[in-house]
Amino acid sequence: MKQILTTSILLGLPLAFSQVAQAHPGHDHSHWTSEPIHILTMVAIGTVIVGGLAYKHMTRRKNLKQKEMNHDA
Repeated sequence: MKQILTTSILLGLPLAFSQVAQAHPGHDHSHWTSEPIHILTMVAIGTVIVGGLAYKHMTRRKNLKQKEMNHDA
């Protein structure tokens, strides 16, 4: 339950704040570099999220392995 709540909050906050965020007056979405910059930003954000999930999975796996070793002793 706690994990579902945390995930909901983490996914919901960016959606809530994206409605409030305003680009500065010089922010031009018609410039040819606008789309690649936005794509690279989204890829970077996705990479951080996937890296965090992979780290969490690896540490959980390592902890389970250590608990098994301590249990066998």
